[in-house]
Amino acid sequence: MKTENKTNNKQAVLITGASTGIGYATALYLDKAGYKVYASVRKEDDKQKLIEAATSNLTPVLMDVCDEETVNNAYQQIKTETEGYTFSLVNNAGVSLNGPLELIPYSDIKMLLNVNICGLILVTKTFLPLIRNTKGRIANISSGHGLLAIPDKSVYAASKFAVQAVSDSLRLELKPFGVKVSNIVVGKINTNVLDKILDDRKKMIGQAEPETAKLYTTQMEFFDREVKNLPGIEAVEVAKVIADSIGNSKPKAQYLVGPGAKKMKMLSRFPRAMRDNMLYKAIYN
Repeated sequence: MKTENKTNNKQAVLITGASTGIGYATALYLDKAGYKVYASVRKEDDKQKLIEAATSNLTPVLMDVCDEETVNNAYQQIKTETEGYTFSLVNNAGVSLNGPLELIPYSDIKMLLNVNICGLILVTKTFLPLIRNTKGRIANISSGHGLLAIPDKSVYAASKFAVQAVSDSLRLELKPFGVKVSNIVVGKINTNVLDKILDDRKKMIGQAEPETAKLYTTQMEFFDREVKNLPGIEAVEVAKVIADSIGNSKPKAQYLVGPGAKKMKMLSRFPRAMRDNMLYKAIYN
C-alpha cells in the first residue's frame, strides 16, 4: 500500500455503507493501516459488528446518506474529533437494481437514485469544508456500468454514470485546494450480492404483468447467466485500491478493479453500432 500523502501523518477517513462488502472490508483494512476510521452504518447490529472486529481507532457512525439530519450530526462529530488530521471521504454506500426499465417499480427507481446519487452528493457537499481545509481525498466507488450502459441495467447504469460525472467535475473544482478525487470502477465482488440480485429479480417479475415480463425473459436469463459466470474478486482487493487512492500523493483519476471492470472499459471503446450488434446477437442468437 502506498502512503505517500504525508504532509500530515495523522489520517482520518469516513467510509459510507460500511456494514457489508467493500465498505466493511475497507473500514477494517484502513483501521489496520493506522487510519482513524469513521464507518457509517444504518443499523445498531452493524455498528456492534464493526466494534467487535476493529481496533479503538475505528468509530462506527449511525448515518443514513439520504438523511440530512444524520449526515449533519456525523459531520459535527467528526469535525470535532479529527482536529489536526487530514480528512478523506470514501463514498461507497449504494444499491444495485437489475431489470428492464418497463418492469422496475418507480418507487425502486427513486430509491436507487436517491441513495446512489443524492446520498453521495449530500455527504460530499456536507464534508467538503473539512476535506478542503485539510487537503484530503475523495474516492467515489463506481462500477463498470458507469463506463458502459447495457440492457437490464438502465437505472443502475444511470446512477453510476452520474457518479463518474460528479468525480470528473469535482476533480477540477477542488484542484486549486489540493484535494484529489478518484473514481474507483469495480467489477463483480465475491459477496452474497448475487443471491440478493436473483431474489430481487424474482420479486420484480412477480409484481409485473405476466405478459409484459414474458417479453423480457430471454434478456433477463442471459444477464443472470452472465453475472454467475463472471469472475469475481474479494472485497479486500478493492480496499487495497481505495487505500492507494487516498494515501498516494498522485492518485489516479480512475482505477479499474477486477476483470469485469476492465472488460467494460474495453467494450466501451468499441464503435457504438458494432457494440450494440455484438451484444444483441449474444442475447438473442
